[in-house]
Amino acid sequence: MNNTITIKNPNGPATDAQKKVIGHAVKQGEYPRFEADKWQALTKGEAAGIITKLRGDKEIPASNAQKRKLADLIHRGFRKGLKRETFANLTSDMAKNMIWHAVQQEKTGKTIEGFVPKQKLAPNAPATERQKNRLIQLINDGFIPLINPQIWAKLTHEQASEQISRGKLAEQRVARQAS
Repeated sequence: MNNTITIKNPNGPATDAQKKVIGHAVKQGEYPRFEADKWQALTKGEAAGIITKLRGDKEIPASNAQKRKLADLIHRGFRKGLKRETFANLTSDMAKNMIWHAVQQEKTGKTIEGFVPKQKLAPNAPATERQKNRLIQLINDGFIPLINPQIWAKLTHEQASEQISRGKLAEQRVARQAS
């Protein structure tokens, strides 16, 4: 891939995104701290140069915005799905390329071969087997309380989703406390 970057208005003030990347590098000890006046006067061109030096040969990970856009295009059938590991480790260049190709498909209205749009669930659709398995896991791990058998038998997709969300929040809280 061509890694040449052209900066529009290189003498303009550095963007918030550029300052965020550089600020993170300073906090991590990867780049020396700036004097306040030099930080305020930092230009886009200077910031781009610093970021290029910081990056070296390392690939920049895909942004959350790129991942959301790609996931949306996949969900709507304009790109084949990706393995979770591949999706988690996407680089910015890979995501940009995949998004571009999927957007071209979207412009022509052409979905991938074999794509079948998912139907909206009925308001009281029953919980799926996958949801019930996840709930059992969350109950066994102590992240949500035991569910009454009468409620379990009539559990809807929406109710299961709410319980799973609560369980995930509890799981994340415990993980943060442990680290």
